Amino acid sequence: MIPDEPAPSRSPDQPLPEDVRDSGAEESQRGRFVVMILAVAFAVIGLLSLAAILLAAFLGGYVWPGFVLATYLCLPIAFLLMTSLVLWYVVTRRRS
Repeated sequence: MIPDEPAPSRSPDQPLPEDVRDSGAEESQRGRFVVMILAVAFAVIGLLSLAAILLAAFLGGYVWPGFVLATYLCLPIAFLLMTSLVLWYVVTRRRS
């Protein structure tokens, strides 16, 4: 292509080349998978901490403050990550 020559145009109804479509979709899929694993990990840690708090309270024992802190932080983070995943899927679905 000569520098003064205009770039070839592509009409909006023409599909993208296969390599362009797959690279973006694969990165997006990998990103969603990482966010999903993080959300599940935070939810499990938060729920285990909550179970430890409830068990200690039921048995009348001492509740370690780390369990309380983990519950206060992990469960809201997991909720926000799961909400972001739902929104991510909705936006992706609307674009296709």
